[in-house]
Amino acid sequence: MFIRTSYAARILLLSVISILVGGALAPAALADETTAAHDTLRTGWDDNEPGLVPSQVSANDFGQLFSATVDGQVYAQPVVANGVVIAATENNKVYGLDAVTGSQKWKLDLGPAWPVSTVSCGDLVPNIGVTATPVYDPSTGTVYLTSKVNDGPDPQHPHWYLHALDAKTGAERSGFPTTIKGAPTNNPNVPFNPMTAMQRPGLLLLDGVVYAGFASHCDYTPYVGYVVGVNASTGVQTTMWATEAGVSDEGGIWQAGSGLVSDGSGRIIVATGNGIAPPAGPGDTPPATLGESVVRLAVNSDGSLTAQSFFSPHDSTKLNQDDADLGSGGPMALPANFGTSAHPHLVVQVGKDGRIYLLDADHLGGSAQGANGDDAVVGMTGPFQGVWGRPGFWGGDGGYVYVVGSNGPLRALKYSSSGPSLTSVGTTSDNFGYTSGSPVVTSTGTTSGSALVWVVYSTGPGGENAQLRAYDPVPVGGVLKMRYSAPIGTAVKFSVPATDNGRVYVGTRDGKILGFGRPTTAPLATKPYDFGSTAVGTTGNATVTVTANSNLTVNSASAEAPFATSLTTPVTLTKGQTLSVPISYTPTTWGGATGSLTFTTSAGTTAMDLHGQGTQPGLGSTPSSLDFGPVRTGAAKELGVNILNTGTTAETITGLTLPDAPYSIVNAPATGTVLGAGASTTITVHYEPTVGSDTGKPNPAQLVVTGDQGSVTVPISGTALTGQAQLTLDPSVLDFHTVPVGQTATLSFSVENTGTVGMKIYKAKAPAGVFSVASKDQLAENLPISPGDSVQVKVSFTPTDAYPATATYEVTADDGGSAQYVTLQGNTDPITDYYNQLGGARGSYLSDPVSGEYDTAGGGKAQDFRGGSIYWSAATGAHAVHGDILTKYKATGGPGGSLGYPTTDELTTPDGIGRYNHFSRFDGASIYWSPNSGAHYIQGAIRSKWAAMGWELGPQGYPTTDELTTPDGVGKYNHFSRADGASIYWSPGNGAWSIQGAIRDRWAATGWEAGPLGYPTTDESTTPDGVGKYNHFSKQGSVYWTPSTGAHAIYGAIRQQWSSMGWERSALGYPTSDEYAVTGGRRNDFQHGSITFLFSNGSIQVTYR
Repeated sequence: MFIRTSYAARILLLSVISILVGGALAPAALADETTAAHDTLRTGWDDNEPGLVPSQVSANDFGQLFSATVDGQVYAQPVVANGVVIAATENNKVYGLDAVTGSQKWKLDLGPAWPVSTVSCGDLVPNIGVTATPVYDPSTGTVYLTSKVNDGPDPQHPHWYLHALDAKTGAERSGFPTTIKGAPTNNPNVPFNPMTAMQRPGLLLLDGVVYAGFASHCDYTPYVGYVVGVNASTGVQTTMWATEAGVSDEGGIWQAGSGLVSDGSGRIIVATGNGIAPPAGPGDTPPATLGESVVRLAVNSDGSLTAQSFFSPHDSTKLNQDDADLGSGGPMALPANFGTSAHPHLVVQVGKDGRIYLLDADHLGGSAQGANGDDAVVGMTGPFQGVWGRPGFWGGDGGYVYVVGSNGPLRALKYSSSGPSLTSVGTTSDNFGYTSGSPVVTSTGTTSGSALVWVVYSTGPGGENAQLRAYDPVPVGGVLKMRYSAPIGTAVKFSVPATDNGRVYVGTRDGKILGFGRPTTAPLATKPYDFGSTAVGTTGNATVTVTANSNLTVNSASAEAPFATSLTTPVTLTKGQTLSVPISYTPTTWGGATGSLTFTTSAGTTAMDLHGQGTQPGLGSTPSSLDFGPVRTGAAKELGVNILNTGTTAETITGLTLPDAPYSIVNAPATGTVLGAGASTTITVHYEPTVGSDTGKPNPAQLVVTGDQGSVTVPISGTALTGQAQLTLDPSVLDFHTVPVGQTATLSFSVENTGTVGMKIYKAKAPAGVFSVASKDQLAENLPISPGDSVQVKVSFTPTDAYPATATYEVTADDGGSAQYVTLQGNTDPITDYYNQLGGARGSYLSDPVSGEYDTAGGGKAQDFRGGSIYWSAATGAHAVHGDILTKYKATGGPGGSLGYPTTDELTTPDGIGRYNHFSRFDGASIYWSPNSGAHYIQGAIRSKWAAMGWELGPQGYPTTDELTTPDGVGKYNHFSRADGASIYWSPGNGAWSIQGAIRDRWAATGWEAGPLGYPTTDESTTPDGVGKYNHFSKQGSVYWTPSTGAHAIYGAIRQQWSSMGWERSALGYPTSDEYAVTGGRRNDFQHGSITFLFSNGSIQVTYR
């Protein structure tokens, strides 16, 4: 296995230590991963990882070491603190995990996470807790992190906190947490808004102060970009600075999670998104509005912040219009060794539009300060695919910058001090889905062949089928070779792995912390070998020494071309014994090559890294050709090519043949330029097709550079396109109509390019809450859509109540238009929806409307039609009422009356004769109609009694009255249609009871409830002997009936005597009369006697016959 690269001078940033790789795969001392992207420059370059060199990662035992389960999504990059992996989740849980085993050492709950449905933002659902990468201070053992906590009076009033935790125990430090609040010093009239604010960029620890950057959720306004500082020792907030001052807003600092940059004491560099961009002006006098900018802040002596320099693209207004945020990417500063005398401090910046800028950090360039109002930057290449993340950096092999294009490849750009400049020299063979992460690099110092580029690959917004991948850092033939990949489940958006001590750590959307690495002991101890420069066509020979870590047998040794070994095997070794291994390198082309020498032993397989540099007199180029792809007429694109001396002696450029228009050269080297051995110069080619050059075919050209020992030809190609993209959302309104609470309806809309040239989606903001979009169905930002093509987006509506709901799905493209919105609505017009559901004017009994919708009691609505009315409330939904039942309902007062809102349409009774509606009265209500009884309402306890007896199928039949008040003003009653009469009476102390037939007639004859019996206290019941019927009453009375005796009332002392004798089962039998007057008393006659009550002494006489 080998890699060919350009021959360039190696710049040694660090002293290269010979590290024994294999015997102890991890260094003896823990280096710690303390911050986002490894350092405050945000290079992502971990240069002390001998356990992650290519040979170790390629070993068959390199893989997942553990999977630790945590509570919530892990958006924050893990940090490693003295052997403890600190992981924080969106559920506001923080964990300390053993860095080797993943076992939990401690756990901390920071408080309830904040529901993002509060602002209907679908970027990160359902909760916001800890999103930004923490920062660890090894000097105090403290880890700092921010959290959004739903601990206010309602979700509209959450709090942002900065926490300081003991990395060993998770305990909060004294003086913390700090509540983020107040107003920025440069905009004191606009205070911090914790509801709309989102803290996404990784934290920065600088000079004893922790700094955090803020933007918003889905650009939910009002918001502004902030940088907030908190003293790391005391917890006192030291500063708050805003990107936009005065009446301006937006300008969020988001950076897809990339950390705030510092390239020196008192210096902070950030990138901002949409907002009021700066006017044209010099970079060292920043204005008050700094949207779409890279900004360098200075920390003043009082701790406050001041903008010292800025850069904003000359077309920032169009970036705003297209939502092509410069700040979708985070800045990355190059190590100081890569600066030049003219530009000692360099920053790389790339955003959504894919232009990669090389900036002078000391003088960022302002806005429109270049020639002809262009950009005054150190260099620019592209545009390529847009970037949601930050670049990564490798300081060996002359220096490389890496970016992951959204729906594009991982791209390698070669650094050249000539200019200085960045030139695209290679990409991966496949593309990375939107929301893939930013690159990190591991190596052993700047040793060539020791580095790998690590990236989390995602298939799209949902993060499904994600992978951890590692690539060789130097492209071969323009291609970056994948060295390793492993599935990680579902990735969070813009995930970045952490590296430390020979292991790689990744957090996932499904609540896992995964650790990758090798076992701690390998069969043989080895160290990398570099052949140095070797002429093409010759062979370099060497001998390397390996040491056995145990008693073993080396069964075979092999190396991939252009490397080889002639070791004779098998060889038996004892522990500690060394083995000399002959190896060779035979380059077939100029450039660097890496490979592995692999040993198969009785104790397992191990490998060592090999590297060499093929040389050849003359010139070469990287990349070997330039392809601009399609470019619209009137637009421009720039690509760079490195022309390098591939030999071992100086080369003089003797001439150039430049390409014809529409190509031009920006910075051609002068004739006579001398390139030392391995040196290079960068030539930038500018392609700006004009109207009329659109032939539908590529425009071929070439650049030829001639030297005194040969020439190199660089083919060039680009295709001009004339036309305009056009974003169309169809339909522009998704109306879910009426959906019952708790149920889900799903609809879709199409995102179409109805123009004539390709289009990219720059912004796609899904809603959250009752309207939602599954992660896998979200529209990917930077998604290319060809002319005539479309993408379907599914949206679901799951109402939690019946009230009207609305939201929007925002989409912006690079078609030159402003943001477009699909309006989402549900339960907004339930009456019309229900009317249409019933058949509308021609298909239902309701016929045409005779009124518009009007408000009704309790926040409801109604509408009248020729054939009836529809009533709606949030609690009941929409229901139709018509005919006599409607007349009765309106007579009761409609929704504002005692019945409330209808809960059913008019329905047919089970007996097939009548009709009814039920209503929402708290204790139940209905209106029943039949041809003979008419329409009457029944409610409350009387209705419950009637229902218990079988509704209209029971003994009472249909109501023949509404519920009425009894003459005594105490009770209520309904009469019913039973042939011999029936009623249900209710009173407060007795409840509701049915009474009917002859017993009811007798009770009526005694004066109903006003008579001596009072109210019924039982339904009509059958006597225990099975012969008669009876009702008891509230005044200690009863009416008893049998077929032979009829119905008779009995009460008072006579009833008491009869009951004591056993009621109808006594010797007296059933009453045959009501109580009547006799001389000196009262009497009831019975079948077999009588009972007399005497007034004189209150005695009872029982007489039998």
